[in-house]
Amino acid sequence: MLFWSIAFTLVGEAVTVALRQATGITAVEFNRTAPLWLQVHHMFWGLPLLAIAAILRRRPRWAGMLAAAAIACVASDLLHHFVVLPLTVGNTGWHWP
Repeated sequence: MLFWSIAFTLVGEAVTVALRQATGITAVEFNRTAPLWLQVHHMFWGLPLLAIAAILRRRPRWAGMLAAAAIACVASDLLHHFVVLPLTVGNTGWHWP
């Protein structure tokens, strides 16, 4: 599960950075037009994934992959806010909501 968590984290963060670079829009601009479900930090998408993994615990392969994806959602969001954003824009961009 560690391998998949790291792999999903790196892929998720690469997609996030690539989309941000390709569109050139800021988070503020994005949040003005995007639907609410896309504005939610992907850290929070880990919660339903973890719940589904718990439901599927009798299917260890699926449960493990979903748990790894849930961990990756949290790790990718933290990596983005505390490593990528400070290096690219000079602040964490941490805000609520």
